[in-house]
Amino acid sequence: MMKKLLFPLVLCLIVISTSFGQSNRNDYKKIDYIKVNQDHLERFVRLAENELKPKISSLIESGDFICWSLYKVQYPGGEKSGYNFVSVVTANSMDSFGNQFAQITSLEYLPGDMGTNGQEHFSSISSVIKSEIWKVENNIEADTLSEPSKFMTMDYMKVAPAKSPDYLMLEDEIAKPMHIERIQKNRMDDWEVYALLLPGGINYEYNYATGNHFEKLSHVEFGFNDEIIKQAIGENSNIPELFDTIYSTRDLVKSELWQLIDHVQ
Repeated sequence: MMKKLLFPLVLCLIVISTSFGQSNRNDYKKIDYIKVNQDHLERFVRLAENELKPKISSLIESGDFICWSLYKVQYPGGEKSGYNFVSVVTANSMDSFGNQFAQITSLEYLPGDMGTNGQEHFSSISSVIKSEIWKVENNIEADTLSEPSKFMTMDYMKVAPAKSPDYLMLEDEIAKPMHIERIQKNRMDDWEVYALLLPGGINYEYNYATGNHFEKLSHVEFGFNDEIIKQAIGENSNIPELFDTIYSTRDLVKSELWQLIDHVQ
């Protein structure tokens, strides 16, 4: 059934994707989930802009990193997630993370040579709930995109190990053409698929994720409707069968909305 569904998509994908720049780099992302006391939110943002951002900028200029983004977690809010900020550093090698974030006395989202004062400033108002390293498995990026989008939804998936190839194939051959259609309609900026490298194990709640980027919050609601599906993969698409195939490969564990606070690229 899967081959029958996917085969007609190949030509469609080739035609649509020619309008978009697609990275073939094996980029890696270090994601740190940060908890900041509600009384110190503004101070944390100022510290990030005045102390953390310049340090990250110098590491990007030296070639250690590709880019950095700081997000405020908008949904779920309050105490539900346990963290309210997310730091995302992108590099083209996992070694970059080990070289720059290896100090045992540092908060996980701070480069090791931030200095004692910088470390103390951040340590007094924040803590790290967890840290993860992801590999970018697939992505779309519009050629005209020069700045990170204002909003990002992070969808966390649990995929059985035996179904990982099927899941990645479905993301590439079914989801990707539909996301390209959304970008062409100016309802989305870009899209990525991530595989979790660290930490791992069968007890971790998820092992894949998709990052969906939007300039307007209202664009989040324009998902895979019938119009998008038919324009992306054909008028005669069997939509219920299509979604049954997708759902059989993964469970959506949770979805979060992040708002961009600061960035360097």
